[in-house]
Amino acid sequence: MMLPVRPSSLFSHRGVLLIILCILNDRSRALTASRNRHGDSRATTTSPPVTQLSLARRFRDDKGYEHEHDELSRQRSTDRPTLRKTQLIGPPIMPGKPKIVVLGASGRIGRLVVRQLLEMKHLDATIIACVKDYDKACRVLYDDMSLATRQNSKGPRLTIVEANLVLPFYLEDEEEELEWRERAESAAQFYNTSVSKYDNREEVPIADSNEALQDAIQDCTTIISCVGSVRPTNLWTDHLARPLWRWLKPDVSGWCKDARHPYYVHFQSTRKILGYAEREQLRREAAVEMEEPVVVPKIRYIRVSDNCLCQPVWEMVPLLTNIFRSNVFRYHDMAERLLESSTLIDTVILRPGDLVDNERDVNTTHIQVDPSGDIPAPAIVGREDVASLAVASALFRSPRQKEAEKVDVSESDTGSTQTQQHDPFHCKLAVRWVGSDMHPYPAQGKKKDGFRTAQISLQKALAVIKKAEKKERRIELRRQRTMLSSSLVESYPETVVRLAQNFQTRRKKRQLKPYGIASAIPIYLMLALATRSLGRLLWTVLCTQTWAQPLVTLIQKVSAMLIAFLAPHLQILQQFLARHIPRGLRRAFGSKQYISF
Repeated sequence: MMLPVRPSSLFSHRGVLLIILCILNDRSRALTASRNRHGDSRATTTSPPVTQLSLARRFRDDKGYEHEHDELSRQRSTDRPTLRKTQLIGPPIMPGKPKIVVLGASGRIGRLVVRQLLEMKHLDATIIACVKDYDKACRVLYDDMSLATRQNSKGPRLTIVEANLVLPFYLEDEEEELEWRERAESAAQFYNTSVSKYDNREEVPIADSNEALQDAIQDCTTIISCVGSVRPTNLWTDHLARPLWRWLKPDVSGWCKDARHPYYVHFQSTRKILGYAEREQLRREAAVEMEEPVVVPKIRYIRVSDNCLCQPVWEMVPLLTNIFRSNVFRYHDMAERLLESSTLIDTVILRPGDLVDNERDVNTTHIQVDPSGDIPAPAIVGREDVASLAVASALFRSPRQKEAEKVDVSESDTGSTQTQQHDPFHCKLAVRWVGSDMHPYPAQGKKKDGFRTAQISLQKALAVIKKAEKKERRIELRRQRTMLSSSLVESYPETVVRLAQNFQTRRKKRQLKPYGIASAIPIYLMLALATRSLGRLLWTVLCTQTWAQPLVTLIQKVSAMLIAFLAPHLQILQQFLARHIPRGLRRAFGSKQYISF
């Protein structure tokens, strides 16, 4: 039904508005009538259906990546609704040129990595330097290294990003906390109010820090982690507050708020960045599935670890380092195991030995890179060469990516449209100097075991890895052919064969070393010996004092009474333990015949 409009008001402002209202009213009535006749037509759209992907199924559990108040953690909870694949993709599919993210860029190794990347004039890439202190980074990267002049020349471009790998929730300074509380309590007592009203401290920028890290990792090709810290062991909080429990438990977030602790610096930071990198890799793979088939290059994560991880936990150097440096090698090991378990990105773990700042004499000393990740001690190496190896590891093409590209080219010739996704590439590289004349350092290894530059050493190590993988594949194919040709497989169910394969995979998986036990035993043994010596000294002093003679006599009588009371019950206790301890311990400590006293 049309609204009545007078002809005299058609050319006025009010008439124009009435005409527009009439048109809109007719369209809404027509749309309502069409829906009533044919039902809701939103389900019959011509756009292709979009696959629903559950992020709770696609991503790992991120509990521990961020604090519970982090916005990203709430979005990644497992009870959230599913997202469409188009919501996961984002604007760009894959980076057009290399983008290298350097974590800990203002450190002693990170600054060398940034400098060597910027000196490569032929490299058209973007370098993202992630630092905790922006002023320090500007002073180190621009003033000390004179990188401001290189910004206008050809080559990579540098961008400094301020972000905290360790969440600001853990960055609480005890002195600042006590100072603020003292001022707040004084003001609250004077004005007769609550202490919470004087909480004028700055809010923790958790979301901003996480957004900066995500923006830095988006569209990146390589991540180089050079983070590190030194945190001396706190005897009271680490050992005496809760004896043995805190030292054996890897998670220290419940009682330690020190941001320098290796748990936060090495393990939690690696876990957070790995989660962001895997999310970015999934975004690219989801985007490529909706485009033309192409090989999706995987993000490469390079981490600088330590060569002491290849040594037994009871060796002198790792044992003393763990005792006096908050069990640092345990969290190095946990970070390595976390990277090796990733099925989405490539990982390269560098294990340098003792780091020095001296320059290497190329005429007398070479670089040795061991692809097994285990190199004998001593293993002195310069930070400059470690940075060169990290840069070379960021720019090489993995062997599995080359094989995937060859398969993709062959399938494109045959008309196949399946997207190729190669398996991730994981390797551990131990590095040290070798030579007989390494003044002022002692000789280690032989010069012929290494090569002149880090690039050549890396190429030789990758060739060894490729040869070993080919040999392993041939052995696996031979084993599968033997199993298929054998009639024994037919007699076993498929479930049994699958369980046997899973058992072999678990046996190959590297287990976490008992760093906590190895470090706790010497510490508590020394504390027990110190307590015993102090008790003997105190007892000797008391026995020589005349005023303490009644106390000494009383202690001796009480001790004699306790021994006389407990002696008859020792046999009963021995029999009880022999009946209830496990069979293995019973063989070691038990006895079938009991001797009565």
